[in-house]
Amino acid sequence: MRQLGNEEKAALLLASPDEDANELSQSPITRSNQINNPIVSKRPKTYQRGRSSSTHPILFFILILCAFILGCLTGVAILLYRMSQDAESSSTTLYNSPNLTEIDLTIQTKVFQSLKKTNFLNLNRSLESEIDAANKLELNWKSLSSIFNRVNKLSYDLTLSTYAPSLQWSGIQLLDRKNDQEIEKFNVLTTNDYLSFSSLIKSGKVMGNYIYYANYGRQEDFAYLINKNQINFENNNHAIVFIRRKSTIISQTKQIHQAIHYGFAGLVLFDDDDNSNDDQTSQNMTITNDRHSFSEEWGRLSTEKARENFLDGISNDDDQQISVLILSYSDVDKIFSLASFDSNPWLPCPSQWHNKPSSLKLGGELQKTKLHLTTFMEEVPAHLPLVLGYIRGIIDADHFIMIGYQLGRKQQEKVIDEIIHAYGSEIKNGWRPRRSILFCAWSGLSYDRYTIRRWISDNYRLIDRNLIAYIDLGNGIIGNSTLNLHGSPLLQQIAQRAADVVVSPLIHNHTCHHRQKPTTESHSHVHRRRRHGEHENHMEINKHEEQTECEPHKLFDEWMRASNNRIGSNKTSSIVQMIDIDSAAALFLLEHGIPSLLIEMTDEQALTKDTFYLKNSPPVFSHEIEPEVIVAYAQFVSEIIRQLVDEPLIPFDLTNYADSIDMQTIDYLAHYDRAYQALGSHLGDSNEMTKIISQLTKVMRQIQSNIDQIPKNNYFSFQIFNEKLIEFERLFINDDQLRRTNTADNTYKHVLIGPAFGLTNTAVPFPLLSNLLFGIPTDPQTQLCDASQLYWSRLKQHFRLITRTLNGFDGLLSNF
Repeated sequence: MRQLGNEEKAALLLASPDEDANELSQSPITRSNQINNPIVSKRPKTYQRGRSSSTHPILFFILILCAFILGCLTGVAILLYRMSQDAESSSTTLYNSPNLTEIDLTIQTKVFQSLKKTNFLNLNRSLESEIDAANKLELNWKSLSSIFNRVNKLSYDLTLSTYAPSLQWSGIQLLDRKNDQEIEKFNVLTTNDYLSFSSLIKSGKVMGNYIYYANYGRQEDFAYLINKNQINFENNNHAIVFIRRKSTIISQTKQIHQAIHYGFAGLVLFDDDDNSNDDQTSQNMTITNDRHSFSEEWGRLSTEKARENFLDGISNDDDQQISVLILSYSDVDKIFSLASFDSNPWLPCPSQWHNKPSSLKLGGELQKTKLHLTTFMEEVPAHLPLVLGYIRGIIDADHFIMIGYQLGRKQQEKVIDEIIHAYGSEIKNGWRPRRSILFCAWSGLSYDRYTIRRWISDNYRLIDRNLIAYIDLGNGIIGNSTLNLHGSPLLQQIAQRAADVVVSPLIHNHTCHHRQKPTTESHSHVHRRRRHGEHENHMEINKHEEQTECEPHKLFDEWMRASNNRIGSNKTSSIVQMIDIDSAAALFLLEHGIPSLLIEMTDEQALTKDTFYLKNSPPVFSHEIEPEVIVAYAQFVSEIIRQLVDEPLIPFDLTNYADSIDMQTIDYLAHYDRAYQALGSHLGDSNEMTKIISQLTKVMRQIQSNIDQIPKNNYFSFQIFNEKLIEFERLFINDDQLRRTNTADNTYKHVLIGPAFGLTNTAVPFPLLSNLLFGIPTDPQTQLCDASQLYWSRLKQHFRLITRTLNGFDGLLSNF
């Protein structure tokens, strides 16, 4: 039915009822008069006039309005249908657009070229006040408005402790036990530094009848002291422990935690003597093999409630405080010299603690003297800054990576600054990363990484939902030779690719490195030879040819050489080793399941030879770092960033992860074969664990196989896969309250990797079971047997849940 035009509708709506006439309503006379009389011709009537009525026009209006609405709806439906077809077509084109799936490797080349040797001349490891560094960095990043979308400086408040004004004396008095006469007096070492959290330190007086020396206060140091001296912990309320400070080995906050944990009433901290600060001397220092086992620590606790808390992962050290004093090395040396003359012979320190004879002894009970320790503390509000610089991605802007370093460290700050400017040049030329980048400069790392923990706590939902990976620069460049990487096995492929494109800064006897690569000839070249008809050339075509390509040494070649020297060429090792427990990267990985990587360059000796208990040695800094080394380090970091933010499919690799789990399972069962025999009725057969882990790693490899078969131009599939890859590491986080891993930090919740009980900065696989089984007696107590059964039950349940979840992922991904 033809719809009425606008003019026709207007005519009908505006017509007068009086003009309506109907020929049928006229009389015959009137009609005949019209015929006989001449008339003026009129326009033919297009409608008939009826009796004046208000019903018909309303009815006509309703019918016309309905027709109009129906027509409009039909038109809209047709328009929407055509739009949906166009949208589907454009969506298919969009998801398969080369702009979304192609990788522009020229960005890598341009960034590498921007990182020049001249940018890093005369760069050292000098330190700057964190507050001053934060203020300068904020101004610097805000001046780069063409690069950063947003720059924020935050400040977290906390209360720290320091010594009260000089009117209130703090120090130690050496007194005669019989008459309390003062023999010697030692004043607190003047310092403007804060000690630690005010919740850990108290003012007070301690009468010390026992003094002990525990080296750096590591767990191994206390284990040696306790084992050799047979310390009676019941007398620790009159005991003072002496510990020397060295922040590159253990933080002051951790030393205080350790003294509190073992129940000492007072703690004296002192710096090394000048000769001990030499890097070469520190490099030769080792550590004793002493270690407290889980069962020994459980047996040391005096009450059933404390033992129950220990098995449940609840700290018994909460709300405990200690009096802390800082003295000079010479004062401590004099105290031990005077005290040892009137006491029973004290055992000397082990040779692993000092590289030269020392007057410091392990200590013990004071016979004729006693120490009176006095401290007056005051609480001081502190403000710890944090600077964040955000570069928004252009395609998948919600997901982001983080790159963090410590405020005030000039070397790391310069590396990050040059990387930002290198990528900034490309941003100014029109390039944008697919995903977002968040640069972070932290402070307060010596206070248990307070700013990192606070920021993570405040942004937990954002991190859990959108953070892809965390990259930590740690100590930066310590040595001139070898990459030293610690983190998640998910980043193994990314790190190896990056190391394989960065030219080594080391000088070799030969100028290039030969790699055998099979090469194929082009068809045009073959046809040309055939046209020439040369028999010799024809014979060459039928041969399998390999051409030797001359390449410079890469960072990966240097790492392979160092790894073979340390571990042996007959053993396999990954370029990414287990996580460094004492790092910011460990917080993201072990607490929240964020794939993390610690990037440092060290000498060859820093690479560990261990495959099960991975112990990270304290850093030993070279006196001078060559600019070429800093360039290579910066290029490596920049390439890690590029792969994570600019490749359509996040290049995580589950096969490497599966290989790592299989290897760790084999080592775990080999280490604890005797423990499984002792606890067989509670842990069951070790073959059960092998079967469960095998099912897990099998589905991981299946998922990676599906990923490898994705069409390289299907961006929609990439997005689905990326979401699952981001979720993967989170699956290994155990959020229930049973996470008995380490006395120093009970917040780590990763079921595959965690801190080794009784060892400082050492990672171990399956920490929940590994720590319980180490050193367990052949006839363990009932409570320990029950705990092992509970731990294995929880772990087994968690692994099966991961396997089911991954099977669901695999079913979804196999449809693409």
